[in-house]
Amino acid sequence: MQKYEFMLNYHILETGYFLADGGVMFGPVPKRYWSAKYPCDEKNMCVLSMRCLFIETENRKILVDSGAGDKHFPKLKYYGLHKMKDIREEIRRIGYAPHEVTDVIFTHLHFDHCGGGTVFDEAYETVPAFPNATYWVSRKQWDNYRNPSPFEAGAFFADNIEPVYESGQLHFVEEDTELFPSFDLKLYDGHTPGQIAVFFETETEKLAFPGDVVPTSLNRSLSWLSAFDNHAALAYDEKKRFLDLARKDSRTLIFFHDAFTPTGKA
Repeated sequence: MQKYEFMLNYHILETGYFLADGGVMFGPVPKRYWSAKYPCDEKNMCVLSMRCLFIETENRKILVDSGAGDKHFPKLKYYGLHKMKDIREEIRRIGYAPHEVTDVIFTHLHFDHCGGGTVFDEAYETVPAFPNATYWVSRKQWDNYRNPSPFEAGAFFADNIEPVYESGQLHFVEEDTELFPSFDLKLYDGHTPGQIAVFFETETEKLAFPGDVVPTSLNRSLSWLSAFDNHAALAYDEKKRFLDLARKDSRTLIFFHDAFTPTGKA
């Protein structure tokens, strides 16, 4: 019996780019190896994307991650944000208004993944960008955001998520969850506690959106970890767990941070 309850289509949305040190991005991998595969400038800075996902079914319009948004440009000068796009305008471009979005899934609460989920209103107050959506984040990630380690605290901005909490739109994912048939939210630690990876299917494809579990195509190699990962050994084990599952189904991965390779087989 066919498993699908909905016709499911997806769109890959580009929200902009930033710069990160390649030595940090690729952690223990020597520069002579990573720079041969991923370009950098004379200061070792690599261009990284903020690639989001929009999924439409018969009954739901789902955004997965929202990019950095535009609220914190002065605080983020180091990252060289450029070619930025408003996630709401990108959604309008494919035919939907912000009020039609039913669900927003944040893989985690680092600013580059959730900043576009809130915006300034006419009174310069920060409000949810999608007023009718349920926002999903894992309970572990929420608790971690509220009490972060010193190494991770700078990646969080309260106005990216507190207005969603205050509006009553925030829903916590406590464990691996099937949101609807063939659409699963699975939790992974290592990079940050309780990161959500999205596993989903169309009639012809099996895909996954791993967020920073596998941030670029190069990070499919288990030894290619990132110094942004809070716990390297755990990130290694969790990435292996993710890839074992994705490879079992021959899934296509959508890479959030790879500026040159948007998708690839697990």
